[in-house]
Amino acid sequence: MIFGDNCWPDVEAADKDRIVVVPLASLEQHGRHSPLLTDTYLCTAVAQRVEARLPDEIYLLPTLWLGASDHHLEKPGTVSVPNDIYTAMVKNVVRSIAKAGFQRVFLLNGHGGNVTPGTQALNDLTNESEVYDRMWIALASYWTIAGPVMAAEDHGMASKQLSHACEYETSMMLHLHGEKLHMDRVTSSPPLVDSPYYHSQHGGRLNVGKRLTTSAPTGAMGMPHEATAAKGESLLNAIVDEVIACLRDYATW
Repeated sequence: MIFGDNCWPDVEAADKDRIVVVPLASLEQHGRHSPLLTDTYLCTAVAQRVEARLPDEIYLLPTLWLGASDHHLEKPGTVSVPNDIYTAMVKNVVRSIAKAGFQRVFLLNGHGGNVTPGTQALNDLTNESEVYDRMWIALASYWTIAGPVMAAEDHGMASKQLSHACEYETSMMLHLHGEKLHMDRVTSSPPLVDSPYYHSQHGGRLNVGKRLTTSAPTGAMGMPHEATAAKGESLLNAIVDEVIACLRDYATW
């Protein structure tokens, strides 16, 4: 059910054990070819498809498009808040949901920069009040939830995994909003570091502090030139299935 379509008496009478899903995204540069709202379009598409199949099991909030994207600010168009403000935003969203009496909140993330401040928000809340001891609050990125079903070979991908404005994101955008892309502008940056301990596009055993545009001067990673709408449709379907499985499991905790 779409949370915002309710009136306050409906929320007051609602099943408070139903999961409230909050999509988190961003407005930031995605290379020369993909729009600033890419993360918002993708996370919203996943969330809406999940809600369409679980209308009686979840409440879906609007996507929070403003993200923690300071590491993208060197490219024009990015709109961001710093981590501490983002943490405060997420805490107040959850506080509002908790005040209405709901017991399960799921923050469905679609932007990597939101993970650290979003996790800080969860840690702060659980230490803030015993109210949250009685609740379940979780945060996960859709690509982490769906990791086991996103293997490159299952979707015909030329690159190993999702990164930023990459073959994966571009393929899903081609499937969803192909008219918004400029594939004639596609450029990407080779990995700045490819080490057994760290890969500048895929991460690794080390946490490294770098602005994204330092690691990827074009603003895009991976192989976006290999993207197709068919790959994106296959990928999106697999992601939605896995997020649904995750939420159904979460509902039993």
